[in-house]
Amino acid sequence: MKTKTYLMGLMLAVVSALVMPADVAAYDFASDNIYYDVIGPSQVAVVLNDEMIPSYQGHIVIPDVVEHEGVNYTVTTISDGAFFKSIDLHSVTLPSTITELFWEAFVESSSRLIVPDLETWCSINFHIDSSYGQGDPDFRVWPHELVLDQSIENLVIPSSVTEIHDYTFYNTATIRSVVIPDQVTTIGSGAFAVCENLKSVKIGPNVTYIGYRAFDTNFDLWYSDTYGVIDEVTCMATVPPELYNSYGSTVFNKGTFKKGVLYVPAQSIGAYRADAEWGKFENIQPIPAVQGDVNGDGVLSVADVSALIDLLLN
Repeated sequence: MKTKTYLMGLMLAVVSALVMPADVAAYDFASDNIYYDVIGPSQVAVVLNDEMIPSYQGHIVIPDVVEHEGVNYTVTTISDGAFFKSIDLHSVTLPSTITELFWEAFVESSSRLIVPDLETWCSINFHIDSSYGQGDPDFRVWPHELVLDQSIENLVIPSSVTEIHDYTFYNTATIRSVVIPDQVTTIGSGAFAVCENLKSVKIGPNVTYIGYRAFDTNFDLWYSDTYGVIDEVTCMATVPPELYNSYGSTVFNKGTFKKGVLYVPAQSIGAYRADAEWGKFENIQPIPAVQGDVNGDGVLSVADVSALIDLLLN
């Protein structure tokens, strides 16, 4: 009898759990109509309120710090599906504290991403869905437009940046030229992929590694000779950086290898031509001399004045 009573009580408890709404919220707390999960002692992530989809609309400004129950939390993360199906979301302004952004954050959403500066954007780690194809991210879930408070057409990466992460400027159609500064040592996979209007690239002298399809400006037409061609690639490194090749696709697409011009230090032309990947460029030339370019980096700058003073003193 006791066993029967126990089993009946257990069944009632299970049924009650199935039909009664859960007490656990889809998010930890909300502030100013933005939903957050606590992910550390003093850190939170912006999340979806899956009890109300779409959760966001209009113009969202995410704060650096949000207070809840007497605790100040730094906003560091935009989580998976945070803005899922937010079709009436016009813009999301990110704070300078964001360091993690999940690729799926904007699934079935269309939004402008506004960031305060390039340093902030370049410091973000993008977590991507690599289940699409042979390890490629599913780009269909990233319908964003990057907006900066400076020119994005002629992009000069700040000197404070030492690494350009995977897919940092993916699909930023406004970029026509990019200058990678001396401090950068690594350029991640897909960093400038599908930047379809990119025509000029200058890579600093200390870059040692460039990831898979970093400058494949037309990601879906790698085998095309005419689409996604970068006209000029200048690489200042005397030792050719490693270009990662995966499944027969490399850093640049076929059109750029065939029709673009690669400019390298004159003393390194042989090394670039002998390299299995860089040697795919059909036109490799020495970096053109610039009058007044004392340090030989191909541009006129304050560094040339310092080089001239050193030369005279010596």
